[in-house]
Amino acid sequence: MRRLFDQAGVAVDTVCLSGPAGDEIAAHAKKRKLDLLVMGSHGYGAVKAAVLGSVAQRVAAHCATPLLLIREA
Repeated sequence: MRRLFDQAGVAVDTVCLSGPAGDEIAAHAKKRKLDLLVMGSHGYGAVKAAVLGSVAQRVAAHCATPLLLIREA
């Protein structure tokens, strides 16, 4: 995946975070003052997401950074 970004001339940073994923991603986006946060989503229904939890939902709820969600087809 990194190779595709390099070929497109898009700068990418790899960051390792620890803790609850949704909270940590939202906090990192705020700390770094990102222009846009892009995340993938499995697109689970409301019931499955409620049981399993959803990192994307958590980030969306706690992040002031604009968020682009890419759902799996």
